[in-house]
Amino acid sequence: MSRYAVIGLGKFGSWVARTLESLGHEVIAIEADGILIDRHAEFVSRAVQGDATDPVVLRGAGVAGVDAAVISMGENLAASILATVALRDLGVRDLYVKAAGDAEARALNALGVSEVIIPEKEAGVRLAHRMGATEVLDYLPLGEGHSIQEIAIPSAWVGRSLRELDPRGRLGIQVIAVRCALTEIVHVPPDPDAVLKDSDALIVAGADPALAALPRRKA
Repeated sequence: MSRYAVIGLGKFGSWVARTLESLGHEVIAIEADGILIDRHAEFVSRAVQGDATDPVVLRGAGVAGVDAAVISMGENLAASILATVALRDLGVRDLYVKAAGDAEARALNALGVSEVIIPEKEAGVRLAHRMGATEVLDYLPLGEGHSIQEIAIPSAWVGRSLRELDPRGRLGIQVIAVRCALTEIVHVPPDPDAVLKDSDALIVAGADPALAALPRRKA
């Protein structure tokens, strides 16, 4: 079991805290708003009302020594920066910080945090890819110009195996898994000799242009 700190119990922070706790980890949540503390206290190991930019509050909450921390302080960039510095001073090195936009993300990245998350941007990008290509069932960016996508199997691939198709050698993409839409069984890694079915979906990774060039599914 790992120990995590979640700073801020708004919509994003509360879901992170509750999910980590549900996965069997210890979660220390710190939030200035007493109403939010009361609302989410039962879903975390420890809920503390206080100013998370204050090292004394963080130390008293037991944050020193946690494996990682998530900072979700809404639009308050100054508070996010102060909390980042305070957590670093307490020895917390893995920091995941929510930002409102790209400008805030650049400022936080300059502090050397582990990752900056812009939830609205990421959700918008994923939705646009799903809307813009009917074959794309889900989209997860992997750095600039690369992604993991779940796609409906191209019609031309039905009845053939991955070994025969050789998508890595011929197209430069990697098939990570095959999911059957009827049974919801996911094969990771996929059997290269299994015959692909019309009900299968593929989880693939590669450069976006290569993924966009995949054969299309016939209507």
